[in-house]
Amino acid sequence: MAKLVLTLEGVVLREFPLDRESFTIGRKAQNDIQIDDITVSSKHAVVKIEKNAYMDHVNDIYVVDLDSTNGTLVNGQTIKKHMLRHGDIIQIGRHEFKFLDEEAHDFEKTIMMPPDADKVRTRSLPDAAVKVMTGPRAGQMVDITKSYTTMGNAGSTIIISKRAQGYYIAHVQGKGAKPAKGDAAPKLNGKKFGANSVPLTDHDVIEVSGMKLEFVYKN
Repeated sequence: MAKLVLTLEGVVLREFPLDRESFTIGRKAQNDIQIDDITVSSKHAVVKIEKNAYMDHVNDIYVVDLDSTNGTLVNGQTIKKHMLRHGDIIQIGRHEFKFLDEEAHDFEKTIMMPPDADKVRTRSLPDAAVKVMTGPRAGQMVDITKSYTTMGNAGSTIIISKRAQGYYIAHVQGKGAKPAKGDAAPKLNGKKFGANSVPLTDHDVIEVSGMKLEFVYKN
């Protein structure tokens, strides 16, 4: 289970398991997490847990600033809304929260990088999206803006990664999930693919969890 570790000047004060949909953070006692610090607004920020729109049994966790006086920082950058990743540091007033999600961290570590993944090209990366081709969401465009975009379900999950070199796709099996077999296995242009990252090109067709998607460049 994901959790927040509250610290002040490097000293751990308390841990908060993220076991419900939202946690408010602020100076007043009615907040789920109260911080006795005059630089913290009465209702400063909220941590929200939302279901991933494209992958079953996976949640996305966000921190949202509630128009606080002194702002909310994540890894030193002022944010309004930020999706948290394992190891992120949230600064509110003089206090810090470390976000820990070991399960998600292990999940991401299973992605296999190609041998030249550390070579950064100088060309600018065009914006890209995935177009839903079948089902009730046919025609919907999903922008690929995050470092990792996940789709599918626990047994048949794809991850599209955005890197300096381009866009890549990989099939990753979640913890405890039965491996997808036969027609249920993800395919790229009709061919199955696995944990080794495969580069995506314009108009590639992806099949996952009964959905057919088209990868497209927007520019």
